[in-house]
Amino acid sequence: MKKLVLVLVLLLGVSTAASAQDVAVADLFAGYSFNRCVSEATECDLNGWNAALDFNVNNNWAITVDVSGYYGTFDDVAPYNGLDVKSHNFLFGPKYTFGSSERVRPYVHALFGINHINPASPATVENNFAQAYGGGVDVRLNDKVFVRAVQVDYLGIRREGFKAEDNIRFSAGFVFRLGQK
Repeated sequence: MKKLVLVLVLLLGVSTAASAQDVAVADLFAGYSFNRCVSEATECDLNGWNAALDFNVNNNWAITVDVSGYYGTFDDVAPYNGLDVKSHNFLFGPKYTFGSSERVRPYVHALFGINHINPASPATVENNFAQAYGGGVDVRLNDKVFVRAVQVDYLGIRREGFKAEDNIRFSAGFVFRLGQK
């Protein structure tokens, strides 16, 4: 009985080591992003981009660095009335990918960082606390490329004494697997 247990433990150890070799060092995402912003004053729709670099700890866990940019005109948003606005987010945090399927990879993440609003008027530049909670689904094209079919995040921004700006962002694009552990 002891030999059987020892063989099972060794097989589990070998299979875990073998699966660890399939883990990419990092995953790089780049794609289009749409930001639906809702605040006390108004609502807006901004188009832009989203990029993320996931540093994979193992097959399920990663540390994500996420950067996104959105552009448009705020018509009824004080102090930005009628100004062209650039809004950028610099976020980081943990990401968990479910299961071990290499075909479809659903995930969730919780990201925290800074939102930088840079309107045409330099007197109204703001840096605010930002947080994103959400997830998505990546679909495998080949060993090195996935399609991010959808990513949906609640993107909360706390402005001027913690006034809430509750945004929803949608992203889609490509994920490139970099390196091999």
